[in-house]
Amino acid sequence: MTIHFVGFNENISLVDLAKQYTKANENIKIEITEDINQRADLKSTYNLTDETQIMIIKTNENSKILTADELYTYDYTTYQQIDISEEKITNAIVDLTKEERPKIYFLTGHNEYNLNSELSMLKAYLINEVNDIATLDLLVTGKVPEDANLVVIGSPGKDFMEQEVENMINYINQGGKILWLNDPLLTKENFPNMQKILNQFGVTFQDGIILEQDENKMALQSPNYIIPDIATTNATKDIATDGGILFVNATKIKLGTDEELEKLQVTSQVIVTTSDTALFRTEVSNTSSSKIESDEEGSFLLGVKLTKTIQSQEEEQNKKQATLYAISNNFFIADYEVTIGNTKVPPITFYNNKDYILNTIAELTENENAISIRKDTGVVTYTATEAQDKMIRIAITIFPICIIIIGIIVWMVRKKKK
Repeated sequence: MTIHFVGFNENISLVDLAKQYTKANENIKIEITEDINQRADLKSTYNLTDETQIMIIKTNENSKILTADELYTYDYTTYQQIDISEEKITNAIVDLTKEERPKIYFLTGHNEYNLNSELSMLKAYLINEVNDIATLDLLVTGKVPEDANLVVIGSPGKDFMEQEVENMINYINQGGKILWLNDPLLTKENFPNMQKILNQFGVTFQDGIILEQDENKMALQSPNYIIPDIATTNATKDIATDGGILFVNATKIKLGTDEELEKLQVTSQVIVTTSDTALFRTEVSNTSSSKIESDEEGSFLLGVKLTKTIQSQEEEQNKKQATLYAISNNFFIADYEVTIGNTKVPPITFYNNKDYILNTIAELTENENAISIRKDTGVVTYTATEAQDKMIRIAITIFPICIIIIGIIVWMVRKKKK
C-alpha cells in the first residue's frame, strides 16, 4: 500500500503522521509529489490541477482519495476546527484492505426512524467505520437478504404484516442478528404481529415512560433525561467508566420468566438498567415530576442482549445462534435537536451515546476490532446531572454573596479603627 501526497510539502505534520503507519507496517510506503506537473500520469488519471492537494491511498487493485478538506471538521458550538486526519487515513486503509464489509440493513415500511433524516448522523458514522448500509422493505424483497450481517429496527410506528413476520422468523431461524430500538408506545396501540417476532426471544417493550428520582441519574433538570447504569462488556468497558450514556424518553423492557426463556432456549445478558429509585409511568399524560399513585418504582431494564439457540430437527448437533439486542430508546441516537442553554444539539452527541451505539453494532457484526481508535469528529455534548447543576448554582450564588459579606465586614472593622 502506498500513501501518496500530491501538492503537499514534505515538512508538514500530516506527513509525519503517515510515517507512523510505515513504522507500524512495512508494507505501507509513502510518496510525495509537490509539483503535479512532474507526474503527468497522476494528473491525467485523477484530473488534477496545479493547486490540488490530495492524498491517494492505493493498493495494487484499489485506491481511495482524501482531499485536504476531508481531513478536518468544524465544531459550530465552539467554533473550532477539529483534525480528523488519523481517523480518515485509518478508515481508508481498513476500507482498502478489508475483504468483506459488514452489511447492515435498516428496516422500513412501519414508520421507523428514517435513515436519511432522523438517523443521518448515525448513518454517516457507520459508513465512516467501513460498513455497507442499506434499507430493507420486506414486502418488496420477500425476505431478509442473505448478505445481511445485522438488521436494525428503529421504533416501528405501525404493525408488521403476516408475511413480514414470517420473513423475520425465518431470518431468526437462520441465526440472524437484530438490533431493536424502541421508544415508548404512547398511543396505546396494539401491535400483535410485531410482538410475534419479539416473542421468539421472550421480550416485550412496555407502554410507558421511565422517570428518574435520583438527581445524580438525571440531566437538564428533567426526570426523563436519564443516565442509566451500564454493565461492563466488550462493547461498553470504556463507556461505563467514562461518563456513561444519556437516554431521552426511554421505556421499560420486560423479559419472560427464567422458565419461559429456557423453553425458548434463550439466554440473556443485562446491559443497561436504571437506578433503584426510578419510576415507570403508564399515565404518560401526567407531567408531574414527582411520583404519582400509579407509578411503579424500582430498577428497570433498558438494554439487554438475548441469544437464542436454534436447533435443527434433522440434526440435533446442527445448532445456530440468533441474537436480539433490545434497547428501550431510539431517540438517544437521533438527529432531532434538543435545546441546551442557547445551543441546539442532537441527542447522539450526548455523553457517549455515539460510541455506545457504534460499539454495539460493531459487536453484533463481529467488527469490533476493525478500528482501534475512534477519534471524535464533531460535537460532544456534556450535560450536568441535576445534582451537579444544583452544586454549580449554589457555587455561583453563595460564593459572591460570601465575598460581599466579607468585604462589608472588613470595611466596617476598618471604619471603627479610624
